[in-house]
Amino acid sequence: MLIGDCVTRCGRQPHLKKRTALIFKDRVYTWQQINEVANSLAHALQEMGVKKEDRVALLLYNSDAILISYYSITKIATVVPINYMINKKEMAYILNDCGAKVLIISNNLLYIIDFLKAECKKLEKIVVYDQDGSGVPSDYINFDDLIKNYSKEEPIPSEPISDRDMAYIMYTGGTTGMPKGVMLSHYSLLQNSIASASLASYKEEADKKVYLIALPYFHAAANISAMQNVLFAYCAVIRDQFVISDFLENLVKYKCIGFGLVPTMINLLLNAPEIEAYRDYFPKIKVVAYGASPIAPVVLRHLLETFPNADVFQYFGQTEYSPTIAVLDPEDHKKALMPGNEYLLAAAGRALVGTDVRIMDVDGKDVKLGEIGEIIAKGPGTMIGYWNQPEKTAQTIKDDWLYTGDMGRMDEDGYIYVVDRRKDMIISGGENIYTKEVEDALYTHPAVLECAVIGIPDERWGEAVHAIVVLKRGYKKGRDITEEELIAHVKDQIARFKAPKSIGFKRSLPKSAQGKILKKDLRKKHWEGKERRVA
Repeated sequence: MLIGDCVTRCGRQPHLKKRTALIFKDRVYTWQQINEVANSLAHALQEMGVKKEDRVALLLYNSDAILISYYSITKIATVVPINYMINKKEMAYILNDCGAKVLIISNNLLYIIDFLKAECKKLEKIVVYDQDGSGVPSDYINFDDLIKNYSKEEPIPSEPISDRDMAYIMYTGGTTGMPKGVMLSHYSLLQNSIASASLASYKEEADKKVYLIALPYFHAAANISAMQNVLFAYCAVIRDQFVISDFLENLVKYKCIGFGLVPTMINLLLNAPEIEAYRDYFPKIKVVAYGASPIAPVVLRHLLETFPNADVFQYFGQTEYSPTIAVLDPEDHKKALMPGNEYLLAAAGRALVGTDVRIMDVDGKDVKLGEIGEIIAKGPGTMIGYWNQPEKTAQTIKDDWLYTGDMGRMDEDGYIYVVDRRKDMIISGGENIYTKEVEDALYTHPAVLECAVIGIPDERWGEAVHAIVVLKRGYKKGRDITEEELIAHVKDQIARFKAPKSIGFKRSLPKSAQGKILKKDLRKKHWEGKERRVA
């Protein structure tokens, strides 16, 4: 089955087609309407010359347009979502690398279009979506015209499409160079989404399955919801940015029963003063999902206490696996709150249904239970490979095993514990120091809102542990907390040699569009002009 077939099914089945599928601002669609506008867009793209072997790129904020485009393009060709927060040179690189024939772009991003047109000679057509209501310039193709004025019948692709054919190219952020294009098939995306949803045990009437989407859809973590929405005919309430007051207001306004965020967003939400006005609604939340980066145990406990009736899921994975590799399910979360089981708060979960996971040493041998090595995975979620990078593909996929670059360990019950990204690990005086362990210790201090730990150059030890901390509202450096007090606090939590040698205080930390803390940006100023071990 293809992604487009799932859309067709929802738009055709009598018990599904009248359900609300998508709400974005004042735009509301049923599944029948979603399928019809997706078909219209597909016919319009085919009239522009788009064939099965072509790529259509999206430079869109969260909106109805991005979900319609996903469901439309995968019926006839390959979709390439682009992160709107990267710089314009990276955008041009992606457009040229994938050879996109058509670009669909939000009107509030048109300030970069002249640069993209000059740099991207293979780009033939530009379609503009009216994101902010200010209109579309007359010299561009209007997205709304395409979804209104073309046939609503099912499009016929230029050649038959198989479920093993490429549906997406999702570009992952480069750490030492330009982004890499991850090729994902219809099969891998749908199978991974079905497996990820297989542990959901709650019962709810179909018309009440409403989920709030604030994560950007260009990211693999939010794309799970795009797949699950169409697989299970749920309703997505889409927001174009994560603003806490807006998020909470829409959670209640549309009677949402679930949402998914990354840990940094969850932490900000839980510590926001606006949250107090909405606490009465929180017992109605049935599902909370998080992932994309590790969560501190103290933040996770706060989350579980704030949404007491929610089935909480942690998804661990990466884009190259479509993306879920392991799941910490609701029963695991409940178990973790019982006396003696606190260690589970630090777990990433157990291998997803249909996925095998191993922990390997540098020589490619399995480590013993409890020992740290690289996490590798095998199963239906594995990517086809990296677009135009066969050597990089061969380095990442070996004998059908995906080498993730994440360092972790596995216990006797099969729980996986992610200790660090390989590139984030600090080597100080010959000792391996995993930054997540240090960050988790910092998060236990009541003054710490956010933190990041990095390695910085040190003439004696090679690298020294350095922390960057954002304090909670009401705390002031020097008056309420000092660098020395925080370092002492960490030394009380973990081995003394792992504690930061220095701590810097900031008002905020740099983040990607999906809310991940950008450690490479924090490291940059410390390593410029030096021989660097990491980016």
